[in-house]
Amino acid sequence: MYWFALIWVLFTPFVVGCELIVRFENYAAQSRLDTKLKWHGLDVDFAKALLDEAGCGYQFINVPWGRALKMLAEGELDMVLSVSRTPEREQFAYFIGPQRMETIVFAMNQLRPYPVQTLSDLFKLPVPVAIQKGAFYGHVFNELLLREQTKDGSQRFIYVADNQRKLSLLKHGRIAGFLEEKFNVLYQSQHNPDFAHITMSSLVVNREPVYYALSRQSVSAQDLQQLVSAFERLQHSGRLTRILAKYGLD
Repeated sequence: MYWFALIWVLFTPFVVGCELIVRFENYAAQSRLDTKLKWHGLDVDFAKALLDEAGCGYQFINVPWGRALKMLAEGELDMVLSVSRTPEREQFAYFIGPQRMETIVFAMNQLRPYPVQTLSDLFKLPVPVAIQKGAFYGHVFNELLLREQTKDGSQRFIYVADNQRKLSLLKHGRIAGFLEEKFNVLYQSQHNPDFAHITMSSLVVNREPVYYALSRQSVSAQDLQQLVSAFERLQHSGRLTRILAKYGLD
């Protein structure tokens, strides 16, 4: 019996579990740190579900969105969650999903509201709108933005590196508002005093699926297949649907 067990160990392929560095940002209901430096939130639950199902180890680190995609492209990050899939990003990332649907809205100070009903209205406001560098707000918006940026001296949109910066600009009247995921605005309005006077226009800037994004530089083909198979099992088990339901999403 001993020799049989030894032979089984010697000739059974050994699969090394993957180890991934995963990016989050301490902001809203998607990902937040508690006082014990533990991560919680929608994207955290999605990440843990996939990585645990795949048998992967993981390290969660706090990285602003403005740096996250560059680090993913260079292999300094292995995974970023809730990423829109575009041809440009497919050059440096694999995509697994879709993970869920994302709705982008225009958030503004309810003490200084603006009548924004269409995308074109965003390009006519008397003060700038804050957007995040590298963020994707839909093909239609991006085309309008590129057109706007060809105009000499255009300052209708300004880039911010992180979420706290845009809140500060809005508080001091330096911007008309900012583009944000609807889920985050709703959550922050209930849990963050900085959002006490923030409201949303009725305009939906963009709505489309978002995905798990994995670095082509650092994630091997074997690890990718493990993760794809794990995602399929999670879908079939209903686990992903239950995570969405936990946060009042469908």
